[in-house]
Amino acid sequence: MKTKTLAFLLLAGMLVSMGFGLINNSESTLLLKDAVKQNLITCKMENNKGFSHYNKCLLLHLKNNGNNKLQIKIPVGMQVCPNDSIYQNLVLTENMFVELLPNENKKIAAYAMCTEPSDHAPGEAPVYYTLGKDAKPALLELSNLIAQEKLFNAEAQNAVWCVAAGYPITDINGFDTTAVRKLQTMVAKLTHQKMPPPPKRNDYRRNYYAPASTMKVSVGGNYSFNFSRTKQILIGMFNIHNVLVRELYKNPAEAPGRKTINYAFDASVYTDSLYYMRLFVDGEKRMESRMALK
Repeated sequence: MKTKTLAFLLLAGMLVSMGFGLINNSESTLLLKDAVKQNLITCKMENNKGFSHYNKCLLLHLKNNGNNKLQIKIPVGMQVCPNDSIYQNLVLTENMFVELLPNENKKIAAYAMCTEPSDHAPGEAPVYYTLGKDAKPALLELSNLIAQEKLFNAEAQNAVWCVAAGYPITDINGFDTTAVRKLQTMVAKLTHQKMPPPPKRNDYRRNYYAPASTMKVSVGGNYSFNFSRTKQILIGMFNIHNVLVRELYKNPAEAPGRKTINYAFDASVYTDSLYYMRLFVDGEKRMESRMALK
């Protein structure tokens, strides 16, 4: 028995040294950009219509060009560039692993965020993207935090703009005050800025829980809906460039039933001539209305 075992081990060692493996329990994983460069897969990317620019706003169409099964990694921090320069670049805010069978096509929705706040955000019009450079260290570290904590929200989008475009830390605000402080702490470290003090009770711009009486010129409306199951509900206000300027209502677990949700904003602070009010359900746009101020 010992002689047979020894002979098997010697044979196995010879096969390995010659480049043959007896058992392959794991398949190698390729980065998306390397698989595309080697022409192993074809990747086409476009905006995911109906989702805001800090949610699942990117669609990837992947095709395996060969006869071997592939494991593809789409890494956090990967950046994509639009075919039209009026739109913002996007940075991926999650790690994804995709298995592609031989000659298989797959469509994948990915979480991403905009990095150039002065440009347009993707919306209903088609926008196509190509692979760009990986994020710089500071943006990559922030993107990793967003991925780990699943901060796919407006607070994190503001933080991305602070790191990528030099916006002040005080722009990181929103309903999720825990996320705000966590993101402010990270951005302060990455950009070597001081942590701002918490907003005062009547600071309408920074404190999303400021009393309604704080608003000087209150303008608003409402949305009515009826759901049979608990849903994530969000009402956001967007400018003409499709960029979110403020969330007006947010409930990650809206109870089922028929209800009307009122929203309002201070038109002395937000002074553009036109805004778009949008109701999102589980991240996807369901209703939209125009709010003309002039």
